[in-house]
Amino acid sequence: MIKQLSTITLAAVAMVTFSACAGDKSAETKTYSKTTAEVYQQSCIKCHGADGAGKAEKKTPKLNDRTAGELEQDLFDVKNGGTNQSSGTEHEIMEHNMQKLIDKGYDYDVKAMAEYMYGTFKK
Repeated sequence: MIKQLSTITLAAVAMVTFSACAGDKSAETKTYSKTTAEVYQQSCIKCHGADGAGKAEKKTPKLNDRTAGELEQDLFDVKNGGTNQSSGTEHEIMEHNMQKLIDKGYDYDVKAMAEYMYGTFKK
């Protein structure tokens, strides 16, 4: 009886463990169709410039005065509905544009893009 109860308990623990692992989406790595360099060169550069200085005529903010961490937070805000508004800039227009860019295949990993931009602007 004790052996049978132990087997049932062990089976229940295994089921819970395996079902928890199967449902864990954070362990999955998302793949993107373009590199961060391709995304920036093909979409971002039009408004923010090759050196991240922004364009006054388009009223786009400069990005080359931010740290990699600040860029990461700004990109996170833009991709997630401006939840934190960390930079104090208005993200509504870019938030709208970001969804269009994602639909066209210009999605990216926020941390990787921030590191790419910071490294590119500091050269």
